[in-house]
Amino acid sequence: MRKELTNGEWILFQDDFYNLLQKYGVEKIDIEHKHFSQICKIRNEVAEFIEEERYLNEHKELSR
Repeated sequence: MRKELTNGEWILFQDDFYNLLQKYGVEKIDIEHKHFSQICKIRNEVAEFIEEERYLNEHKELSR
């Protein structure tokens, strides 16, 4: 299970993710980027990890 990001959170996360990559030397990320599909796959995996952690943290609090 996971606690999905809201649309607003997703937009902020995506912007932060791309900015972080660009900060550390990745070329500007757009659909023309040679590794765009790989970047999107990694982005989605990170978002899923965040959602799973949020779910686990929320349910840990409820079980106390």
